[in-house]
Amino acid sequence: MKLKQLMDFEMDKDKKSSLQVKAIKALAGFLILMFLLTILSRAADSLTIAKVTASAATGGVISHNIETDGNITPNKDIAISTSADIKIASVEATEGKTVKKGDVLIQLDLDDLKTKLLKAQKDLAVAQATASDKKANKAIEADNKARSLERTYEDYNQTISDADDAVSKAKDNMNEAWNAYNDYKKNHNNNSDDTDTTVSDSLQKTVEEKQEAYDKAVDELDGVEKDIEAEVQKEIEEIEKTKVDENGNPVKLSQSARQKIREKVNALPENVSLLKNANDKVDKAKDALSEAENALSAYNEQQNNNSSASYDEQLKALYDDYKSKEEAYNEAIKQRKSTIQSADRSLEDANTPESVDTASALTENDDLQEKQLAVDKLQKVMDAGGKVTAPSDGLVTKVNATTGEATTEDTAIRISDQSAGYKFTATLDKSDAKFLAKDDKVTLDLGNGTSVEGLKIQSIDVSQEDKNSYELTVSIPAKVKKIGTIATLKVEKASKKYDTCVPLTALHSDGDKYYVYVINEKDTILGTETAVDKVQVEILDKNNEQAAIDGTFSWDQKFVLTSSKTLRDGDRVRLLEEQ
Repeated sequence: MKLKQLMDFEMDKDKKSSLQVKAIKALAGFLILMFLLTILSRAADSLTIAKVTASAATGGVISHNIETDGNITPNKDIAISTSADIKIASVEATEGKTVKKGDVLIQLDLDDLKTKLLKAQKDLAVAQATASDKKANKAIEADNKARSLERTYEDYNQTISDADDAVSKAKDNMNEAWNAYNDYKKNHNNNSDDTDTTVSDSLQKTVEEKQEAYDKAVDELDGVEKDIEAEVQKEIEEIEKTKVDENGNPVKLSQSARQKIREKVNALPENVSLLKNANDKVDKAKDALSEAENALSAYNEQQNNNSSASYDEQLKALYDDYKSKEEAYNEAIKQRKSTIQSADRSLEDANTPESVDTASALTENDDLQEKQLAVDKLQKVMDAGGKVTAPSDGLVTKVNATTGEATTEDTAIRISDQSAGYKFTATLDKSDAKFLAKDDKVTLDLGNGTSVEGLKIQSIDVSQEDKNSYELTVSIPAKVKKIGTIATLKVEKASKKYDTCVPLTALHSDGDKYYVYVINEKDTILGTETAVDKVQVEILDKNNEQAAIDGTFSWDQKFVLTSSKTLRDGDRVRLLEEQ
């Protein structure tokens, strides 16, 4: 190779080598620049991203400290009063004073008390005398009433007897007329041939038999009615034996009461059956008698067409006489019933008690009792020397009496009975009440430097005035002393155990929705990058320090507690520390 060509080759080779070096140097410089810029960018970014603290969630319970003020009142409040319009000599009781049973609360003026007692006794004596006079007059009126009633009973029995006699006499007259009719016809028929006599006698005998059967049925019916009436009277007598007035005298039943008894006895199944059978028997016997009489009449009419007119007239006259007396008998029966009804009404009127002014009698009796009570009350105070004392140990809560003034009908002194204990009452919000229940133990701060532990909630119910509030009652035993009128209830209640509890600083809200930020770490070419994810949660329970939550996150995730700036979903953060 020529020298010139060799030198050109060497020069081209050096030129290419220089270009490669320059390219490498440029690339290296670019990479170094990019690296420096990235470092500077991350350094600048590290100065602007949020700095946060985070902690993993823990399981546990949510404690609720509940405090509320309330009133203390006695379980038994005793109202003390005395007779009205008595001058007060002195008042020994003062509000807030502890008293023992028998301690003097009020001293009444004895002179004024004596004057009032004498007047009350006089008023009572006048009222008693008036009542005694009225009672005596009523006794006289009752005696006159009894004698009048006795005469009415006598008239009643006589009326019944007269009616029965009239019926009996009418029946005898009817029977006599019937016998005369039959005797006349029998004597006339003796002159007829044997055949006619036999037929006539047979028909006549049938009529007599039917008449006898009818009479017997009527008698049986009358006997049944009398038996039932006797049963009625027996029951009336048995009842009247047990009834006496205030003086021990027997009392007769009113007619209306008698009628009710009569209706009850008549309605007895056995009596209903007896009356029905007897009436049916009478009706059948009457129908049979009518048929027999009609048959006899028809036969006689046929057989006697040829008889003399005088016989027919006489026979008709006798029969008409019988029918007339039969009608009189029936009328006597009807009259007897009408007479008995009239007599019953008269007896009922006689038994009707005189109208009594019940309201007036009650007023008079109440007035007498009131006057007696007034005397007894004044006498009791007088026997006690005009002293009004405490009926039991207690605390004076109210004094409505003033020295020098007169007593009134209102309560003069009111004390709480310490032996019955006390009760604490308070109103709770629904949000606090849900953590408490009957028989839960609480502590009461009595406000005087003392507190009582272990007291039980007696009741906790929805308030009648506000459905969002609850009325709570705690019973305080009598052994607790130095009780004021107000106290503070204190109680700590722990919830059930929750899997995830976080401080309230980790909790955020958007309207009625709650969320947390959780740490999310991921590897990049530039290293590990820390960001946050926004996760919506449900509040299960909370207090003023922490909350139990439920949401979509793993058990080992960390929750952002604090941040140097407002966070958004996906923001990179700088984790300062873990708590």
